[in-house]
Amino acid sequence: MRNFLSFINLKVSFLILVKLLKRNAVNLILIFLIILIAIFSQLKYQFFYNLHTISLGFIGTYQEHDLPLEVTRLLSQSLAEADTAGRFKGKLLAGWEVNHDATVFKLKLKDNLQWADGSPIRVADLELAIPNLEVKNLDDKTLQITLKEAYSPFPSLLTKPIFKKGILIGTGPYKITRLEKSRIFITKIELQPVDSALPKISVRFYPNEKVALTGFNLGEAQALFALSNPKSFVGNAQVDLLQKGDYGKIVSILFQTKDVLLSNRSLRQALGFITPGIEDEIVADNPYPPKSWAYDQTAKKYLSNSDEASAALERAKAALSDEKLKQEIILTATPNLEAVGNKVITEWKKLGLNVKLRVESGIAQNFQALLITQGIPQDPDQYFLWHTTQEKTNLTKYDSKRADKNLEDGRKIISEEDRKIKYFDFQKTLLEDAPAVFLYFPKYNIAYLKKAKPALDQVLNLHILGN
Repeated sequence: MRNFLSFINLKVSFLILVKLLKRNAVNLILIFLIILIAIFSQLKYQFFYNLHTISLGFIGTYQEHDLPLEVTRLLSQSLAEADTAGRFKGKLLAGWEVNHDATVFKLKLKDNLQWADGSPIRVADLELAIPNLEVKNLDDKTLQITLKEAYSPFPSLLTKPIFKKGILIGTGPYKITRLEKSRIFITKIELQPVDSALPKISVRFYPNEKVALTGFNLGEAQALFALSNPKSFVGNAQVDLLQKGDYGKIVSILFQTKDVLLSNRSLRQALGFITPGIEDEIVADNPYPPKSWAYDQTAKKYLSNSDEASAALERAKAALSDEKLKQEIILTATPNLEAVGNKVITEWKKLGLNVKLRVESGIAQNFQALLITQGIPQDPDQYFLWHTTQEKTNLTKYDSKRADKNLEDGRKIISEEDRKIKYFDFQKTLLEDAPAVFLYFPKYNIAYLKKAKPALDQVLNLHILGN
């Protein structure tokens, strides 16, 4: 009987609810539409966000040891830093001394340095993740580094932010309070400011650009770093875009110098001369950035020179039969460089060569010509990219005794003027041999909400990042 009464009461309540809904249907629909419009407006225009917390988004997979520089700079400073010309000076270091053969470096810390936890910085706290070092602590502020081989650019290895041995505590202005992972990769980091006047920072990591754009549009991030397609925000009046030249990377076409066809230097030169300059990109006519102290502006230039391309092709024909020149030349590119690859192929075909573009994910292990983005060091020492002995990183299999000697000497000499002589000759040799054609320095894209710029500038200096 009790169950029957409960059922009757439930039925009556349901009927009353239905009647109320019918009576107020117009108002309910109106409220529902207002909520939908509010949600849509917030997602599109980001009217509201927490002024005391900044949210940043990064595209890519990261672990503790390879966090983006924008994040590690919030946590700590580096021992040394480079200027725009690639010269190194102390940051947390007061300076250094080096012996005559560049095998022993004495590093001296500045006075009164502290970790973010308030403890003084001592050289015994430092953990230098650099192989083949003998480290000796001379006193609390002086560190002696002994190298197995001469390496004059050693200070260039000291530009990563430092952390207290064994833990991610740096010099500030922030410290990590929470770190979330999905298996081995970091998905989120919460940063607490050392100075309470600064906002908290939440950092999210997205595995790819599609997921990152969705997260940004949902309000998960006020700034999005490392976009490859800035056109995603064209027409969005609430979002601004910053671009900076990334001189730590270079987009090049690498030629396999052991290939039956491309072992011919004149043919490589012809392809280099006919290769087009890429519109709206920062031209790289050299393995070094134009601001580098080692850049030789008089060195051989390629790109968009059809007359020189024709002359080089005629020289190639003296060594290659017509039958060989009819063979296929395949340019391999990664998906993000497919559009650039198509522009290159269009020009190469004007030489009457049988050329095709192949798009592959990842770095191709076997190739004739490879369109690729490579990292380059701030110091002009590019030994690992071009020296004959570097089988894993010298992808072109470039083999030049003269270039090898210049690279070997350049990393042993201390004097900048003497090093410059070696690197000028290296450029002359490399560009004449043409194992690669250098296209441009890629741009690093940052999208951010205009309304959030004052808060972002407070900790990130977006106007500096955009230069």
